[in-house]
Parts: sequence; C-alpha cells; structure tokens
Amino acid sequence: MKNIFSKIKNIPRYAWLTLQLFNKHGLANHAAAGAYGFLFSAAPALLIVSFFVSQVLGSSPEAAVDLIGQMGLLSQALDMHVLTESFLSVAGLGLAGFISIAGLVWTARIFALSLERGLGIVFQDTVAVNPVKKFATSIIIEAAIIVFTFIVVFSSEAAFVMYRIMDFLPEKRMWFESLLIRYTPLVTLGILLLLCYLFVPARKPKKKSAFTGTLFCICAFAALFTFSSFILNTEKYNTMYGTLGNLLVLLVNVYFFFILFFLGAELTFVVNSFDALFLSRFLQTKSDPKKASFIDRKLFLSTSGSLEKYVRFYEKEKTLFHKGEKSFEIYYILSGEAAVYLEEGVLFTVIGEDKFLGEMSHVLSQGRSATIKAHSDIKVLLIPPDLFEEASKYSGSADQKIITNLSERLRDANVNLSHHEK
Repeated sequence: MKNIFSKIKNIPRYAWLTLQLFNKHGLANHAAAGAYGFLFSAAPALLIVSFFVSQVLGSSPEAAVDLIGQMGLLSQALDMHVLTESFLSVAGLGLAGFISIAGLVWTARIFALSLERGLGIVFQDTVAVNPVKKFATSIIIEAAIIVFTFIVVFSSEAAFVMYRIMDFLPEKRMWFESLLIRYTPLVTLGILLLLCYLFVPARKPKKKSAFTGTLFCICAFAALFTFSSFILNTEKYNTMYGTLGNLLVLLVNVYFFFILFFLGAELTFVVNSFDALFLSRFLQTKSDPKKASFIDRKLFLSTSGSLEKYVRFYEKEKTLFHKGEKSFEIYYILSGEAAVYLEEGVLFTVIGEDKFLGEMSHVLSQGRSATIKAHSDIKVLLIPPDLFEEASKYSGSADQKIITNLSERLRDANVNLSHHEK
C-alpha cells in the first residue's frame, strides 16, 4: 500500500519532467520530421504490402487493389487505389519485381530513420552504435511497420467480406468480427510501440517503463483520434483545398500521433530513470530555491515519493561510518549536524544541513578518510554510487555541490592548520 501511495505522489513529477524534457529536446521538431518521413514512406510501404497481398491472393490482384483501397483516410489522401492498380500491373515475380520492391524498401527507410534519431535524443544515447546494427534496426522497424499494415489490411471490414466470398467464413456474421475489426489495429500498434521503445534505444529501458509509455501513447492517441474525428471535417477541407484536403487532415493526425509517440518515449525514459532524475532535480532545487520555478519548488523540495527509500535517521552520537571503512555511498544531510573525526576523540569539524558526506571515497575510490558521527539527531539521504553517477549526468548540480563541499573543507582545513600553528 505504501508503494502505491508513493507512485501516486510521483505522478505529477512524471508529468512535469516528461513535458520539460520533451521541450528541452525539441521533440516537436522531430514529430514534424516523423510526419514528413511518413509522407514519403507511407505510399512505398503500402505498395510493398499490395505486392505481397497480390501474391497471397494469387489470381486476384483486383482484390488486393480493393483491400488497399479500404485503408480509410490514408488510402484517400495518397490515392492508393490508382497507385496500387498501376504498380501491380507492372510489378511481378522476377528481377523487375525484386528491383521495384528493393527501391520501395529503400525509400520507406526515411520514416524508420526519423524514429531512430528522435529516440536516440530521448534516451540520450551516447554509446557508439555499429553502423551495420543501425542499418539493420531501420530495416527491422520498416519490416515491423509492413507487418502491422498487413494485419490492418487483413482485419478490415473489406477483408472479412472477401473471406466470405472465398468461403473462408460462414455467411452469418460471427460475434467477434466487430471486435477484431475495431481493436486489432490498436492492439497491434500498441505491440509495435512497445517493441520500439524496448529495442530501438541503445540504452534499453525496463519492460515496465516501456509498457507505461506505450499505454499512455495508445490511450492518448485513441482519445485524440476520437475527438479529432468530430472536429476535423474532411468534406470541409476537400471543399477548401480540393484533393489536398484528405492529405492535410492525414498529416495533422500523423503529426499529433508523433507528438504522443515522443511524449510516450520521454515518459518511458522518465519512469525508467526516475530516481536519478528526481535526485538531480532535488539537489538542483535545494542548492538555490529562489532560482527554481514555483512548480519545481512544490514538486522537488521534498523527498516524499521515490527518494523516501534512501532516507536514513541516526540518533546523536551514532556512527555513520568509520575511518578506513571500504564503503562508497554518499550521504546528503537533510537535517541535523554530523561531526568529523580524523583521529579517535579528536573533533575536526561539524557539517550541517545541505552538505555531502563521504564523497571523497566515491571520487577517489578509496576507503573512508575520517569517522563520521551524528553530532545531533540527523536525517540523511544515503545515495548509492551508481545512482549518484546517473544523477550527475542529468544535471551538474550534484557535481557542483561536491566541488563546493571540497572547497569549503579545504578552507576549513587551512583555518584549523593556521590556528594550530599559532
């Protein structure tokens, strides 16, 4: 139950971080590039599907033309009925057909490359990717989209009519047909998005994180598509823009889909790296609350939520760690004071709120250089080294605080040394 409440507290933080990162990474521009890539790739991808559908249907290429022509707004905008009929009249098995398909595959890669670039920015991929692997990934994305189109085509209303004509189904409509026709494209799209979020980034997120991003994208797109069907009047646009009306409506839908796609990707990244992002923003806000926005102060000045599991309490005189101890966790003082002992019983200095402890061991990868005890009742964040390293990547606030701490320690050491010499 406590874990559920913690996740509920984190929802506004998820949303705020997702929106901020989306804006910071300029993903609206990548959504536009994705829509542009879709415009160039959709027709070639559908022609590839039409070729294979015609081969599956054997002597009925007209049926393939009719099926592709039932792709709704996409088919109308790109005039796929005419394109498919023309393409199938010249493409066939053999060298000419192979060259035609290869050319279409290469053209359709524009869309896959747009997705790769955008996801690389979202997941902050700094690892060098093998060019062969990168090329293979774009081909796999394209193949997955073609498979998705196949599924949509063969689960359409026109497909079920064709199944009855070919005696694959009984004359009487079965109860599950309407469910398949309505939900198969959405479920298939969800699976495609999940695989995309999981396997395209060089740094693969956890499955739970990818599922969260996918669920958001699918639900938001279904709601948006339903809403836009009432708002966007295709006939009105056709009257104003002629044959371009369907294309404009299509591009608006595609653009907003990519907005949601990249928002879902950012949400996947935020959920996957939330502890590090939260810690980074917490330290940044604590270092200078006046510079932080009102929302940042409300959301990130408290450790409630995911950072609670790192909070530790020590009573006065309790030891946090001993000199020479081989441990590398970093302590951040939330309240109270800690006493630093270089030698047993010899107090060197007292460190107060909003300061780090134990960072030297982490930086130098050496044992503890002093013994630390609670000078009063003390509350600290016990930060694992890996979490601290990851938080430092997302913001320089943690590194800045450590530099400030070390500078202050050096100054205090000089003061103590000068007093000792006197």
